[in-house]
Formats: sequence, C-alpha cells, structure tokens
Amino acid sequence: MGALLSWWVLLQVAGFVGFPLAARLFGEQRTYAYSFSKILTIALVTYLAWILGHAGVAYGTALVVASLVFGIGNAVLAWADRASLREWLGKDSVRELLWADVWWTGAFLFFAWQRSLHPHIVDQEKYMDFAFFNTLLRTEQMPPEDPWMSGLPFNYYYFGYLMNANLARLLSVPSPIAYNLCVATLGALVFSQLCAIGRLLTRRHAFALLTGAFGVVLGNLDGLWQLLEKGSLFDMDYFRSTRIVGRDATINEFPYFTVIHGDLHPHLSVMPLTILLLGWLLVRGPWRDLVEWRVGGAREFVRVHVWRVLLLGFVFGAMVATSPWELPVGLMVTFLLLQREGPMVPLFDMRRVRAGLLTIAVLAIGYIAFLPFYAHFQSPQGGVGFKVATTNLGEFLTVFGAMLVFPALYLVAQLREQPAAARYGQLWIATFALAVTVGILTGKAVLVLMASVAMASLWAAYTTETPETRAPVLLLFAASVTLLACELVYIKDPYGERLYRMNTVFKLYLQAWFLLAVGGPWCAWRLWTRASGPVWVPRVVPAIAALLVLATACYPVGVTATRLKYLDPEGPTLDGNRYLERQHPDDFAAIQWLRQNVTGLPVILEASGNPYSYYARFSSNTGLPTVMGWANHEGLWRSHDQSVEARRRDVATIYSAASLEEVGTLLDRYKVRYIVVGELERKDFRPDSLEKFRQLRVAFSRGQTTIYER
Repeated sequence: MGALLSWWVLLQVAGFVGFPLAARLFGEQRTYAYSFSKILTIALVTYLAWILGHAGVAYGTALVVASLVFGIGNAVLAWADRASLREWLGKDSVRELLWADVWWTGAFLFFAWQRSLHPHIVDQEKYMDFAFFNTLLRTEQMPPEDPWMSGLPFNYYYFGYLMNANLARLLSVPSPIAYNLCVATLGALVFSQLCAIGRLLTRRHAFALLTGAFGVVLGNLDGLWQLLEKGSLFDMDYFRSTRIVGRDATINEFPYFTVIHGDLHPHLSVMPLTILLLGWLLVRGPWRDLVEWRVGGAREFVRVHVWRVLLLGFVFGAMVATSPWELPVGLMVTFLLLQREGPMVPLFDMRRVRAGLLTIAVLAIGYIAFLPFYAHFQSPQGGVGFKVATTNLGEFLTVFGAMLVFPALYLVAQLREQPAAARYGQLWIATFALAVTVGILTGKAVLVLMASVAMASLWAAYTTETPETRAPVLLLFAASVTLLACELVYIKDPYGERLYRMNTVFKLYLQAWFLLAVGGPWCAWRLWTRASGPVWVPRVVPAIAALLVLATACYPVGVTATRLKYLDPEGPTLDGNRYLERQHPDDFAAIQWLRQNVTGLPVILEASGNPYSYYARFSSNTGLPTVMGWANHEGLWRSHDQSVEARRRDVATIYSAASLEEVGTLLDRYKVRYIVVGELERKDFRPDSLEKFRQLRVAFSRGQTTIYER
C-alpha cells in the first residue's frame, strides 16, 4: 500500500509541476492541459536526463539535475503567468481540475487492482521488458548496455522503458512492484487523457467517460461471442480475443488487453505520448494562427510560436523514438489536424501548404532531437511490401464492429443532408451494396468497406460547418485510411510468408482503435444533439450506446471474473516476483542476493535457451548483462547478426567444457564476473562439466543454485 500511495503522489506532483508549461502550450484550454501535464513532465525530464547522460554525466545524477531544472523552469513560468493563472483559477476551473484527478486516480487504482490479480512478471515477453527495465534502473551511462548481449548497446526502442524506469528510480520502489505500477500508470494516463479529449469535444462528462471507456476499458466483440458460446463469463480465454483476424496469422491487440496483459512493450509505453500529440493538435487555438499566418511581429513569433512548434516536434520525436510504428499514422494525423482550417478545394490552398510545411518541420525537429538514439540504432525492418489482403469481414467486425457503429450512423446522417445525396441516395445505396457484395465474394469486403468510410468521412469533414466539427471527422478519415492500409501494404520483417503482416496489423490496429475511440463518442454526441433529421434518431442514441457498452464490457468483466475465480490463495499483490519465490525458491534467493549486493553492471553467465520461457531469468530479474539471453529476440533486433548464434554456442561451450582452462579465453572475452549454476544449468549440462566451477569462489549458494565469482 505504501508503494501504491507514494507512486500516486509522485504522479500528482509531476502533474502539478508540469502544469505551468502545459498551460502555456495549450493556450486557452488550460484546464484541459492539466490531464496531459503528467506525461509531458515525465517525457521532458527523461529527455533532459538522457541528453545529460549522453554528455557524460552519470545517469543517476543526470536524472536529479533534470528534475530540478524542470521544476525550477516551471516555477519561473508560473510566476511569469501568475496574473493570468490567478484570473483563470475560478470555481469552474477548480471543478474541472478535480474531475481530471478523479478520472486519473480512479483509473490508476482500477488498473493497479487488475495487475494485482495477475501480477507475475513471466510468460510471453515480460522477461524481455523486465530485463530492459532493470538494466535502466542500474545504468549510469548512455546509451545503455544490452542486458541480453553484454558489452553492446541496446538496439531496441528503449526511450519508453527509460521513462518508466525513471519513476522507479525517483522513488526507490522495488522493481517487481514498480514494473506493475508502471503498467497501471500507463493505462490510467491514457484513460484520463482520453476523457479530457472527450470533455473538450463534447463538453459532457458522460461522453468524456465514454471516450475513455472505449479507448482503454472496453474490449472487442469476442468477449460477447465467448459468453454466448460458454453461457458464462467465467473461464474466458482472454488471449483468444487478440488473435481474431486470420486466426493466429495476425495480432489484434486492443488497449485494455495490452494494459492487463502487462508486457511493458513500446506499443504500451507510447500510448500516453500518442494521446498527448493527438490531444494537443485537437486544441485549435495554438495552431490556427500559424496556419493562417497571424503571427504578429518577429518577437511574438519567436516567443509564442517557435517554442510551441519545437515542443510539438519533441513530442512527435519522443513518440517515434518510443515506438517507430507510430510514425506514418502520427504524421498523417498531424497534417490533417493542422490543415483543418482550409477548404477541401483548391488542393494547394496556402493554409494547407503551411500545414504541410509545419508537419515537415515537426518531423525534422523530432528526428534531430533524438539523434543520439538514431546514431546507435540500426533498424531491422526491410522496407514496405504491397499485397492485397483477404481479411474476413466477420473477423474484422469482431474487432472493430462496435467502434464503427456511431461513425457509420453519423456519416450516413451527414450524407443524407447533402443535396446530391438526397437526389441520388438510392443509387448510392445500391452501388455500395453491390460493391460490398462483390467484396465479400472476392474476399475484399474489408477493403471496400474501409475505402467507402474513408471517402464518406473526407466528404463529411469538408461539408461540416466549422473546423471544430471537422477535426473529429478527420480522425475517422485517418482511422479508415489506417485500416485500409492494412489491406494493401505491410512492413517487411523476418516472420515469414504466413505472418507477413502480423506486426503491421498489430501496430496499426491499435492506432486506429484510439482514433475511433475519440471519433465514435463524438459522433454519438452529435447524433444525440442533432436538430435536423428524423426525430427518433437522438432518442435511440442512448440505447445504442448502452448496448455497445454491454457487448464490449463482456470481455473486461469476463477476464476479471476468471482471474478472481483462480486468484492466488494468498490474495492479490503487486509483487511480480511472488511466482518466482514460490516456484523457484533457490533461484529467487540468488536473484535477491545479486540485487542487494552487486552494484553496477558486471557480466553474469547463465544458460541461454528458448524464448518465451524461464531462460534468461537472472539477467531479466536483476538487469545485469549476460553473454546471451533469448537468442531468438536478439537475432530479430540485430537482423540475424552471426555473432548472436556464435555467442549462444560460446555459452554452451563454457558450461559443457571439461575444465576452466579450456574456456578461460571465452570468459575473459566476455568479461564474465559471475557464473550461475542453477536448475536450468543442471538440466541442460552434465554434472561433471559443472564441477569445474568449484575451483572458483562461491559468492552465494542455496539448495540447487550457486553463484561463482571470478
């Protein structure tokens, strides 16, 4: 409980400290800015410390210095803006700030409770995430050392891990607890930020909550199908719901699954940054003057606009450095929202040209800001491929059907009001029905459907009355283009022909989910408050919303009920190492000894084995680098570099050799200080070959696990 409370207090402090800067950046929407100040603080403090680390400052010191500089800078901003802040801080503003804290706190406690029902940091890719997390808790240098390939820097997107690790560093919370608190924090930040966006767009708390719920609390329709199949919410297969399209040929994660699953991957860590970018761009004021070139004199241009663009570029750069998969959709959304002031035609309206130049500037600033990362990073991706997919319509609608209901109703309502639609309405309907029929027969129904939604939303965006109403419809357009792209293109990777678009669908579906989570509730609000059209439409909106919530709530309710049914007899906990203490007590004791007695990043040697398993348990649970962790993953990150397989063989050679003299050169080459002989090593290698390590000093021993020191 103490760790939970201190963590919440730290995030509250981060929100208050960063608020003066967020308030200035978001202009008139200061109350709205408060929900984004936490992630803005975390990202900027991490960046400042990271830059100081690359300049040679010990990272622990760099983090303290960065925190102080950021705090002092915001204090100066608050003092400079004290008059306007005092005038703004009235009863209504305080009420909105309290609502923002209620959203954040409620979501944080909810997701922390969810993690406590299944807290174990093991299975799937949690060992990978925990290894990075623990290494970044220990490191004093930048770039950090790869925990699974000692002596080499990370060749993975680690900025998100660093943001998370910094929270644990500042509080000194034990890493098995801090890891789970980071997961809960990310889910809560996304929920509270989406609620703020919903509040901004609709001015209604109910629709704000609906935005947050669709974004990161509710699931897809597979939960409902499982309920109908089994007749019960218990024993729900929570993993099945993410392998819908193509049945194991793609990954169809949605945010609620991503959070409760607990892999602290880049696609989870980037979510608050993605929503920060989206939320800031939805605020019209800061960008309208730039696009329309109402910038005042040179001094005002530099004082107000240049710094805002630089910081937007930083947010974009942090997002892409955390997860490069965000680049194409993030770039598209940035341009669409910046150019919403202009008309649909002419194509080269000056406002659209300026928006394009701003987007290019944001991209360039983001790249330059993170040059120290790109200087050491080699992308394993192999370019873009083109192939028309045959996604099953039923499977696709299981994932996105609930999210598309209100956008579809809104677009139909908008098109009905157009004179051309009224004149040719029946022809349009017949043409669409024919196209979908042909699509179903040819296996291209999803392609036809999303192309139709893209065209309809683009038309609706530029026939709405104001830029404020245009922006959410442009998000629908961006979502449909993103989903359409999954039917046509893919990023080449080493996963083979059957899984050729697994990662593409995985990452782009998540981004489309957030765009629909913002656009869908806004469409529901517009239909509910609609003055024109059939009188019954506003009346059925609450009923449709209730049905959609009930259908998509089957998944989170079912998963929670199942976890409560099989809850650990000792009760819920946030300690992610409880499984380790119980199932592997000797290894656990050795890991605890390393945590408490070893400083820095000396190299340890342990058995290397299959991914998604118990192998690499010492490096993962301590952050100490090992000669080779999961070779499968290192091979993917390093484009199947031959040294990966060579290291795996060297690890096996060291353990299986008859004498230390035979492998002394290898031990020296990899600078091995500690050698683990535990249950996996005793399973994989003959007892007589392990006897040679008895010549070394025993640093720790309990039961079947011994750590030798050279």
